[in-house]
Amino acid sequence: MTWSERAARLAVLLLIVLAAGCARKEPEGFLLRPLVGTKSYSVASGEAPEGLSFDREPVLADVEIDHERRPVVLTAPGTWRWRGVVPEGACMHAGAQLLPKGWEGASRLDVRLVAVDGEDREILDVGSRARQDDPSWIDLDAGLSRWAGREITLEVTAEAIGLAAERRNENLVAWGPVSLGAAPPDSQQPNILFILVDTLRRDHLTPYGYKRDTTPEIQARLALPGAVVEEAYSQAPWTLPSVVSFLTGRYPGELLGSDMSSFGIPEEVEPLPEILARLGYQTGGFVGNPSLHAGAGFGRGFRTFFAPPAEIEWMRKHADTINAHAVPWLRAHQDRPFFAYVHYIDPHDPYENPDMVAFGGRSPYMPDYTGPVAGDWIHGIYNGRLELADPARDVPYIRALYDSEVHYVDRFIGELLASLDPKVLANTLIVLTADHGEELYDHGGWKHGQTLYEEQIHVPLIFRWDGRIQPGTRLKGTAALVDLVPTLVAAAGGKADPAWSGIDLLPALAGGTLPRRSAFAQHLATGPLRAAAVLDRRKLILYNEEELFQPADPLQTHLYKVDSGRFRRQELYDLSSDPGETNNLALKDAGAGRPLAEVVDQRLAPYLPGVRVVTNGALPGSRLSGTITFQRAPQRWVPYFLGPADRVEMSGNRIDFELIAEPIDKGFRLEGDPGRAEVVTLSVDGRPVPPGRALSPGHLEIVMPGKRAVTRRPADPETEKRLRSLGYIQ
Repeated sequence: MTWSERAARLAVLLLIVLAAGCARKEPEGFLLRPLVGTKSYSVASGEAPEGLSFDREPVLADVEIDHERRPVVLTAPGTWRWRGVVPEGACMHAGAQLLPKGWEGASRLDVRLVAVDGEDREILDVGSRARQDDPSWIDLDAGLSRWAGREITLEVTAEAIGLAAERRNENLVAWGPVSLGAAPPDSQQPNILFILVDTLRRDHLTPYGYKRDTTPEIQARLALPGAVVEEAYSQAPWTLPSVVSFLTGRYPGELLGSDMSSFGIPEEVEPLPEILARLGYQTGGFVGNPSLHAGAGFGRGFRTFFAPPAEIEWMRKHADTINAHAVPWLRAHQDRPFFAYVHYIDPHDPYENPDMVAFGGRSPYMPDYTGPVAGDWIHGIYNGRLELADPARDVPYIRALYDSEVHYVDRFIGELLASLDPKVLANTLIVLTADHGEELYDHGGWKHGQTLYEEQIHVPLIFRWDGRIQPGTRLKGTAALVDLVPTLVAAAGGKADPAWSGIDLLPALAGGTLPRRSAFAQHLATGPLRAAAVLDRRKLILYNEEELFQPADPLQTHLYKVDSGRFRRQELYDLSSDPGETNNLALKDAGAGRPLAEVVDQRLAPYLPGVRVVTNGALPGSRLSGTITFQRAPQRWVPYFLGPADRVEMSGNRIDFELIAEPIDKGFRLEGDPGRAEVVTLSVDGRPVPPGRALSPGHLEIVMPGKRAVTRRPADPETEKRLRSLGYIQ
């Protein structure tokens, strides 16, 4: 190689080195916990994550403070530092609290964020807590725009006032989340924000045409820029079975039995938060209903999880409490795809909120009401211990109280959405719905959990996803809450699970149409079986009125008396002309409900225990009588939508029956394990049916129980404690 060739090569190498030296790595900020976890931190050896320095070795942990579990970094009181280049548009977020044992000596915790650039120092944010006054997390936020592109030092200090000197070297300060970053670039995966408003009636919302403007924030921030699903149904009229259903994408009867204390997410079923965490999402759950505790599976998949204790006074907490936990988390987790589940307890009873103080405790919608009813009366009316002296005066006021609660939670939903950076919002799929609605004396009852009328299971469902959903969309057709898991997982890039009961709504939301399909709901509470199906705006409700039921306490006794007086075995409604469900068409034409009865039977059959014996398309009005002898004696028999003229008797392993055929299939269930049917005799209107045809279309059907795919959770003392403390059981 000649000298000139060597010189040319050296020049090229020099240019490469100079270019590398001039190239500046794009500033990225940091997340404290992952950065600390990248290597074993050792003060003595000098090994530390890039840019971080601590006086003592930090420790990774998960801690629960103020009922909120967070993944944290534990440090000793004092100052730790990060040095690096600040990204454009960066914000600093830092959450901190003392561990409970730290409060055994300390009287106050002071937290500071300080930016240092040479002689230039700026206090970015400060916070303070005295444990006796406020046990909550300290969450600080600070914009760093003026430092963008500069290499600075951030000093993060937690000072425990009054802490004994011998404890100042202990890792007593929990930091989390701590992040410095800008809004992320567009991602293939959207952020997902799931807003659930407990006990929210669809027909009391502005986007659904309510007479009062109760939800201007939902209207402006979600409905107008997004899609309103016209007809959406919950799969149960109360919280536990409904939430189990929409977090798993399965009908609740598949996963739950008859013991309410066992209600929760079975271990072998993967709920939505676990799926999204597996797909790389940061996950945070913030729940206002005390019945949804982590021990029943509702915390699974959530890296950060807040849920209140089993105390009735927590039912008086409001949306501001939930936002105090959810908003800081959202602000600190906008650097990569997140899934947040925010479950507000308003407008669940009691119907009270701080807005009513200015009106002397009255609803702002009826401030001149002079009767005795207050927001905390509702449970007493529900359980029969309080009566309305003047229903014509008091019922409208109770509705006004309820509307005040809806309006209150709407404001904080607006605050929650406003906390999202516009760039983050642009890539966030938002869904708002309710676990169930609320009865306000519409059909002679109160609260929820007992009926399957529209006010309890017809729920709001609103989506927003900028650039994917056309603003102002009104999606017609029928959707169900079991559709949410398939929809959200599809948006995240995950694969569908054949076990899911719902469908992906994204194609319809993106400009398509919903397929013609039915919605199904089951009450899954105390009292006789009841189930409902909706198809093409026709609705059938079936009530197992011949089922023997022995109330276990005064509450069940009262509810059973109320329900027995107002329910009919079959109720059929045309919702297009009769949305209030006042004209029972089954009294005039029971045959019109046949297609819906088939839906109910198909949804119930796989999950009801025992052997079912049902009429199988027999001519309505015909009399089917006969006997069935099984291998073994069943434990007992249970009616399956029988009428008062039907008769069933059991003697050992022999069942004698006489059934009047109707458009709906009906019969009885045999609990226990009776084995197979060895002898079947049948007569129709007194004419014997050949044995080979007794079990055939037009006569009878014996349905053996299938193998259960999911093991139901056992009874849980904590769930029972919570249901009892909230007044669901006595």
